Amino acid sequence: MKKAVSTLEGLVVPVPTPFGDDDAIDFGAFLSHLDWLAECGVRNLLVNGTTGEFFSLTPEEQMKLLRVSREAWKGSLIFHLASPALFQCLETAHHAQEAGADFIATLPPYYFANAPVDGLVEWFCRLSLGSDLPLILYNFPKHVGNTLTPELLKDIPHWGVKDSSADLSLIPATPNYFVGGDRRISEAYAAGAKGFVSASASIDPLPYLRIEKSQAPELQSLVDAVNARASGPFAIAKIKQALSEILPGYPAAVRPPLTSAPVG
Repeated sequence: MKKAVSTLEGLVVPVPTPFGDDDAIDFGAFLSHLDWLAECGVRNLLVNGTTGEFFSLTPEEQMKLLRVSREAWKGSLIFHLASPALFQCLETAHHAQEAGADFIATLPPYYFANAPVDGLVEWFCRLSLGSDLPLILYNFPKHVGNTLTPELLKDIPHWGVKDSSADLSLIPATPNYFVGGDRRISEAYAAGAKGFVSASASIDPLPYLRIEKSQAPELQSLVDAVNARASGPFAIAKIKQALSEILPGYPAAVRPPLTSAPVG
């Protein structure tokens, strides 16, 4: 039986993972950031996503992040568990439920680009049916090589979609659509989106909370201004650098293969 779905709408913040001088996760800085987001009014968190550098974390680090987050975070908590291996995802989903996640999210299986549609459907269906947690499908063709389409979604039981391609044509194909492109938040709401996922909100959530509340198109420019500070090829590094200037002691380091943003 699927777990009763917690409330999830509006802004979701995918949090970065801070690393100290020893390259280990700085959980003190991580929790300081979570406290600050909560004080600002953020209610929904995504842990271990792209912004969190999940691709550079061990499974043990990923689960510790989830456990630490759940102990500190009172709002809705999404745990991203992508792996090319279905059985790894199923095992992680089980641990995520035990650790108190409200939702799980996953990219399509990656490495094998342009996988057969029937294989992708079976992969997602087995994950969805193998977990009691509501499943959010994560569309990010730029990095994965397997794109979620309306035809694919109709055959997969799922709770919603987080769409980093900002393909608004997916909105009618899923029960709950969350756009991942900051520049299309207002447009997505007008087309029926339930909310949005913004990495840039990590450094200034207030404009995003305003557009969440009123969905007014004129607020899109305020969001765009924040996004301009934390986007582009060094987006994660820029976000961490900004946080190091906002939160005392927050480290700006990223793990390879990422590098710090060029100065100037």
